Amino acid sequence: MKIVARWTTLALCIITLMTGACATIDRDYEQPKVDVVGIEKSETDTAALQFTIKLRIVNPNAETLHLKGLYYELSLDGIEIVTGTARDIPSIEGYSEEVISVSSAASLINSVRLASKLINEPKEMLDYKLRAKLGTTSKWLPATNVIERGEISLN
Repeated sequence: MKIVARWTTLALCIITLMTGACATIDRDYEQPKVDVVGIEKSETDTAALQFTIKLRIVNPNAETLHLKGLYYELSLDGIEIVTGTARDIPSIEGYSEEVISVSSAASLINSVRLASKLINEPKEMLDYKLRAKLGTTSKWLPATNVIERGEISLN
């Protein structure tokens, strides 16, 4: 009987600690926003598929967003064209934004697939999807996944 009472007490202590830990998480936390604000051919490399992508990261929260790293994927018309990572990203103060530049390379095969698709089915607008994973230094929220969708004009 004593063993059951001890296990019950231990279980209640664990539940109490877990409930208290969850109470420290900010309920008003909003996911950061990531937008592509520019794409340029990389000047440091002569390969045609090297790019520098400018990303605007918006922190809609009061607390500073301390970033460890970033992983991103950019798809055009459902075809993943660019993937990349970045480290040493500056912290973003609460209620502010930062534009960062990241180097990336386009997938040759997927770029050819997209070009072939556009030749066979010409379009004026192209759907895009940006998926970004923002790695933070927080133990409670180690990563935030952001997905942005929209259209870009080919004219």
